[in-house]
Amino acid sequence: MIAKMNVVFVLGFVLMASAFATDLSANDCEINVEECSASYSSFHSPSGRTVENDLKQYTSQLVDKSFHFLLMSSAFNKHSLDRPGFEKLYRKISDKAWEDAIDLIKYQSRRGSYGNLVQPNKAENYGKVLDVQELSSLQFALDYEKTMAKEAHAIHRKISHAHSKAGSNGGDDVYHYDPDAAHYLDEKIIEYQSGVVRDLAGYIHNLKHFTSVKHAANDLGNHLFDEYLAQA
Repeated sequence: MIAKMNVVFVLGFVLMASAFATDLSANDCEINVEECSASYSSFHSPSGRTVENDLKQYTSQLVDKSFHFLLMSSAFNKHSLDRPGFEKLYRKISDKAWEDAIDLIKYQSRRGSYGNLVQPNKAENYGKVLDVQELSSLQFALDYEKTMAKEAHAIHRKISHAHSKAGSNGGDDVYHYDPDAAHYLDEKIIEYQSGVVRDLAGYIHNLKHFTSVKHAANDLGNHLFDEYLAQA
């Protein structure tokens, strides 16, 4: 009986030692106090191709999105184009993007990173959102949301277990398995995006139906749909 317990103890010790050997950073803190941080898993790695960098880029894109929709909401709140429903819709999208950016910065801090913003991958032309009409603004909003959703899906795919290509020796790869970050994206970002994409697509088809007749009725259709958005 004692011999069996000794065997179990030795096997357990070997398994635990091999687990630490697989993750070379598992006991960094014990070796060097400067290495004691909240960073773990694939959130940060020396390769530079990390979840941390992807989230910083996405946070910056959310801030850009917030300003885009804030400007677009102001375009529908002027004397020549007074559409309080559209103004409310785009202000709500702008506020949500801003809140998501703040929450994502807090998440990065929780994972041991600095939630600073970075230069977006491409320069944005904010002026184009000021020259919009009711239907074209919804089309712009839908395309924007789909672009952001695809970006979130790309990050999620990179860190999901199903697509992870990290070797058994814990070596870095283009793909980084990080279930905590994947769960965060699922719960905080991706679930919302599927809902807003569905709503915007429905708004476009409804407004197109209301304004698909002669020009005089177009104004009435836009007005009625704007009232619907204001009460939604």
